[in-house]
This record gives sequence, structure tokens and C-alpha cells, in this order.
Amino acid sequence: LVLFPSPNKKTDSYGLHYARVPHGCFVNRKNLEEAKVIAEAVREHFRLRPDESLGVVAMSADQRQQIESVIESLAKNDTAFQQLLENNAQTEEPLFVKNLENVQGDERDVIFISMTYGPSEPAGRVFQRFGPINSDVGWRRLNVLFTRSRKRMHVFSSMGSDDIVAGKTSSRGVRALHDFLRYCESGILHTVQRETGRDPDSDFEIAVMDALSKEGFECIPQVGVAGFFIDVAVLDPGNPGRYLMGIECDGATYHSAKSTRDRDRLRQAILERLGWRIRRIWSTDWFKNPSGELAPIIQQLHELKTDSPSGAAEGDSEGQGISDIIDHVDALETQMDAYASEESSLRERLLNFDRGVVQAEFPNTSANRRLLRAGMLDAFVEHLPTSDREYLELIPGYLRQSVDPAELKYLDMVFEIINNSAEAQQPAEG
Repeated sequence: LVLFPSPNKKTDSYGLHYARVPHGCFVNRKNLEEAKVIAEAVREHFRLRPDESLGVVAMSADQRQQIESVIESLAKNDTAFQQLLENNAQTEEPLFVKNLENVQGDERDVIFISMTYGPSEPAGRVFQRFGPINSDVGWRRLNVLFTRSRKRMHVFSSMGSDDIVAGKTSSRGVRALHDFLRYCESGILHTVQRETGRDPDSDFEIAVMDALSKEGFECIPQVGVAGFFIDVAVLDPGNPGRYLMGIECDGATYHSAKSTRDRDRLRQAILERLGWRIRRIWSTDWFKNPSGELAPIIQQLHELKTDSPSGAAEGDSEGQGISDIIDHVDALETQMDAYASEESSLRERLLNFDRGVVQAEFPNTSANRRLLRAGMLDAFVEHLPTSDREYLELIPGYLRQSVDPAELKYLDMVFEIINNSAEAQQPAEG
């Protein structure tokens, strides 16, 4: 298998997309924030791209169940999403939500990955416990996971590669996890593309690199894999995770064999299909007039370069959509945390939450259909439900059935406020 190097030219439809979940925490073998973001991303996927099959993979069975639960909750409160899920269930490749251990054999056009692990509290330390990844075959499980998508893979992570300690004594799985996250962050497959350790093949290549360096462009020699090295790869000054151009420095030996020319033409065609811009400099032309050969290349590099450091490629509309989803979920979590941490009774917290959030979004809901109307408030304070199951079991049906479906989107936040209340921490009487 020959893996051609990539210039990190991302598109909406293909490749790897990475989203950092800034306030995700790994507690009780699951990550609620990631689950919420992924569930919203699933809804957005079926709204915008219903013809693409989708699979979701989590790193633990608990996280898989959490994601399924949030998706079900969204569907209950969104009839359009519910219909999209029902339509998808009738297709040859319906949505699946699985954990790392049982995803083998499944493929979809698009795969969402919940990395699941992260700090136990915001900005906290990530404990080096990665479940099945720590095992002797953990790297094999990751290898299977990272090859499940035909077109596109979206990685959602609450931790970065720097949070993973991957030393010489670490398992192969942990090292693979670290390297994969580093690739997600930088867009450079370090072990293949950039850190080859190879020197330039000739003084000719060194001269070209020196000339480009004087123009402010950093160059990496011999990028790629055996037999398919690009002589000089030019980095984008504003986005070091991206190559602007590959330059081939062809000497006299290039002209000596027809087979060599044929191979190079095929190789160049493959690289250009992957998004590389390939330019050639002939040694005879270079030695006659180096500035003349370099001038058009330098002009094109300045046209291609990013003006300032940047993350995602321009035009990555789906990536922007994921970013918007994360911002939205994060804003809701911030609101919820503010009400959950109030120094007041549970009833007062829920009333404040109703006035400040729910009624602010739905000011025209009939008073007798509100999620937090008087009768529902009494039931929440008395029974203290903290999950959908407890809500269905403990809250009387006549109260639940009259709630406006639009306001049910805030039910999980109500559970969280209850869960953080002093009343919920007290042992039940009797």
C-alpha cells in the first residue's frame, strides 16, 4: 500500500474534519457535552445531506447509550427530525450508533467519532485511562475505526494530542491515538509526510530551498513515502498545516529513460488529483537563469498563501456548521450552569430559568402549556426527575401531555438543574 502525501486541501464532501469540544468532560464513562454536540450534528446531517449514509462511533458503551438517548430526545421534540430518522431507517444503510469494540465490518459514507475521553472537569487533567485502547489490540481497534468512512470522517474531541502521554513505554494503541489526534489538529501526517528525516537529494534542491527561504517560505525536503517523494514541499506561512506547492527538481537523469518519464507523469497526475500544485524546475534552465525560473513560482506562492494563521480551509461550510453547533450547545450549557449554581431553592432556580431562557425564546406559548408552569413546577420539585425515564415514570401523564412540544428541548437542562440542586442531594425519607 502506497500512501500519497496530502497537501491538506479539505473539501465539504471528503476527508477528515475535526471539532474540539471545549467544555466536554469525561465523567462516569461518558461525555454529555460531546453527546449533545454529536446528536445536533446528526440532525443537521440528515437535514442537509439525507442521501449520505451515516454512522456514529463512541469509545465506550456508556457513551454510545448517551448519544442514542440524546438523539431520541431530539427526535421526540422535533417531528421533522423524527421523520428523517424514520425515512433513513428504511434505507439499505441506516444510521448506526456503536462503540469501538463492535464497529468492525460496518461502513458508511460519513462517520462521526466521539473521542469520549477528556478531563473530569473543565480545563482539568486528562487521566491516562483510555479503556480498550490501552489493551494489546487497542491499536487494531483504532485502525478499524479510522477506516470505516467512504467519504468523510468527523472527529469530535474534548482533549488534544498534548493531553495524551505517549512515551516509549505506552501501548501501541495510546501512541496511535496521540498521533491520530495530532494529525486531526495539524492536517499533517507527521510520520509519513513531514518528519521523514531525509536530506535533499542534490545541491540543486538545496539551492532552490535557500532561494525560497529568502522569500519567506519554509520548505520541507523529500515529503512522502519511498518511491513517491516530492523533492521540495513549500509550507503555507499563515497555516503551517498546509502545503502550498510541491516543486520537482529534475536533473539530467530525468531525461534518460522513457519509463521514468511515464512513471513521473502518472505520479504527478495522482498528486494533482489529491490537491497538490506541482511545479517543475529543470536543472539546465535553473543554472542558466535561476531568478527567471523562480520568479513565476514565487508570484504564485504569494497568491496562494494564507495571510494569517487559520484553522479550517475556506469554504468548509459543513465544518462551520459543526462549529456553530458547538457554540450553540456551549452557550446553553453556560446558561444552565448559571442557573444550576444559584444560591437559592430549586423552585426559584427553575422559575428564573423559565423567565430568563424558556420564555425568552417562546414568549407566545400559552400559559397552561408551558414546561415550567405552576403544576409542572410542583411535580418537578416533589419528584426530582433527572432523566427521560424518571420524567415518564414520575410526572403524571396529564401534566406531560399538555406541554408545548417546542419547550421540551429544555427538558435535559431542567434535569441538570435538578441534579445540581441541594434537594436532589438529600436522601429520600423512609
